[in-house]
Amino acid sequence: KEAGALYPLDGSNPSGSAMKLVSINVELNKNYSTVFEFLKKENPDVVCVQELLEEDFDRFKNELNMEGIFQPRRYFKPHPRYGNIEGKLEGVAIFTKNILASGAVYYEGKEEYLKEYIPGGKNSDTSVFVWVDAKDDSGKTYKFITTHLPVTKDGESTPYQLEVVDMLLDKLKNIPEFILCGDSNSPRGKESFARIADKYKDNIPLHYQTSLDQKLHRVQGLQHMVDCLFTTTGYTASRVKLVDGVSDHMAVVADINKIS
Repeated sequence: KEAGALYPLDGSNPSGSAMKLVSINVELNKNYSTVFEFLKKENPDVVCVQELLEEDFDRFKNELNMEGIFQPRRYFKPHPRYGNIEGKLEGVAIFTKNILASGAVYYEGKEEYLKEYIPGGKNSDTSVFVWVDAKDDSGKTYKFITTHLPVTKDGESTPYQLEVVDMLLDKLKNIPEFILCGDSNSPRGKESFARIADKYKDNIPLHYQTSLDQKLHRVQGLQHMVDCLFTTTGYTASRVKLVDGVSDHMAVVADINKIS
């Protein structure tokens, strides 16, 4: 619950006007009471969400009083922690006001893979990012992107995850300027994370050792910095902090300023 130490102690933003961003993995429908309470308290301009159930997309729009875009990435399979949500679509979303344009890009798999859930059968996961062009109060246009990379055992950068990261980078190279956030499922310090950080600026302060909530995550004690906030050279991120007690992942909060 502490702010990054690289910015003025009075909390001011030296870059001028900014859009306040929150990015959070909400862990399906398990943490809505704390998630909504937190978001209403923070009052961000843009909310990027991972692991959102498609059936709850409209609820988020209503609770936040924002427009939004959602894109599914997989059917959820049976899991004792989450109750009866087998076969429901889960994906990524962005919520904000003043959306000028939006879209989704599947960089692994195809949307057609998600047309039908077959109980007990093998269903293809996909990897997708959603994006929005949103306008701030001064009229500047910002491009926000959020995604969710494949999970691996113990956070290791497997050949499969590295292949998916390269697919993501191939799609991103055609976009001139953007803010990228989400759940990388690759700890900072591992090869998958490093490949992204080699292209774009990692804005999570180095004193954070993990973005997994030490009380709410189902595996206690994991020290993995997996939630990310990257920017191209046309944006800066200030007052970056991680906040616990919201979901199984800590929320990423930052002021984003467009400088070009």
